[in-house]
Amino acid sequence: MAMARQNIAAPLTINLQNHQKVNPSHLRQLVRLGESQLQQFWWHSHAYGTIFGVMLLTVVSFIFLAIHWFYRRLSLTPPS
Repeated sequence: MAMARQNIAAPLTINLQNHQKVNPSHLRQLVRLGESQLQQFWWHSHAYGTIFGVMLLTVVSFIFLAIHWFYRRLSLTPPS
């Protein structure tokens, strides 16, 4: 316990003296890249959303059809 108290880390100091000027063209390219990635994600999400919507409608329709056939079959079979 005594050794742990002796080995206390020194505070971290950060020097920002070597700062460089930011080139506005690099910032514009970064913004355009982010915008294109966002637009690509937006279009793909809409396309896949449509596909998943059609798939969900198909599955629900098959479930409804199966229930309908099952109850119709129950009502048409003569009692034994």
